[in-house]
Amino acid sequence: WQVPGDHDLEAERRSGALDQRISRITGDRPYEVVWLSSYRFQQRLSSRFGQGRVAVAGDAAHVFSPFGARGLNSGIFDAENLAWKIAFVLRGWAPESLVASYEVERRAAARENLAVTDRTMRFLVPRDDEQRRRRQDVLERAALDPSAAPAVDSGKLAEPYWYTESPLTTPAPSIEPFPTEELVVCPPVPGVLCPDGPIQPDRAPGGDDRLRLLFGRSVVLLVAGTGDDAERATEVARGAVAAPLTGYGLADLDPSGELARILRAEPGSLRVVRPDGYLAAALDGLDPEPLTRAVRRSCGIATAS
Repeated sequence: WQVPGDHDLEAERRSGALDQRISRITGDRPYEVVWLSSYRFQQRLSSRFGQGRVAVAGDAAHVFSPFGARGLNSGIFDAENLAWKIAFVLRGWAPESLVASYEVERRAAARENLAVTDRTMRFLVPRDDEQRRRRQDVLERAALDPSAAPAVDSGKLAEPYWYTESPLTTPAPSIEPFPTEELVVCPPVPGVLCPDGPIQPDRAPGGDDRLRLLFGRSVVLLVAGTGDDAERATEVARGAVAAPLTGYGLADLDPSGELARILRAEPGSLRVVRPDGYLAAALDGLDPEPLTRAVRRSCGIATAS
């Protein structure tokens, strides 16, 4: 329940008012209070996510209001983003500047989460008469008009942040206008989390049966063609970086062509996927120069424009 700042929880429990609150929802059913607490929302953002050999993640880097599980999900994305970058630098596969991209990407994600949860807080806890009037208007309209229900902001579920402006992302013409509103499926452009889908277990090492299971151990090249096409592309790219590279032909992984359709990969095109599963580049062909430039960029290695 939303309560005033001076609410006395124990006094409400002793007076029986808490039981009345609960019974209005549960009716006459018996219940047991397992945990009872007052919680004050907080929104915080660290001014830096990294300095020298120190990096902060999760609640040490940001604190969100508890709407949409954004704190937990964002913390997991922080860890996944940072882990492969530290590993690449420690193994000598990438320059130390790669770790600096962690702050660029994840602090931008935190700012978006703060903006989304702040809008929810303004709806749930109006700060002035204008906000209270707006909330009342939305609630009254939503009670009678189902089309108005989405305007009731009780919290938006967490979503992956899109690294379209990241220094690791090779810009490409958008497949379609990129959506900025929440809960809208994004086209598979560079900077977006790579779509997942089933693959043939006998065509993947280890018998993996989902595309996303191929990510995490290397930079991955997905070629809209056969395994031979992927091998040729991988050989070209291996000369550009020290990092491990793995190439797969989409036609081998999924003979039905569904993966290529989801990725909107025309025959002969190629997708570069980072170890954390994000699309780093979408190339129309296997030309060596754009391919090596995109792979180097995905590892944080500066390239000439």
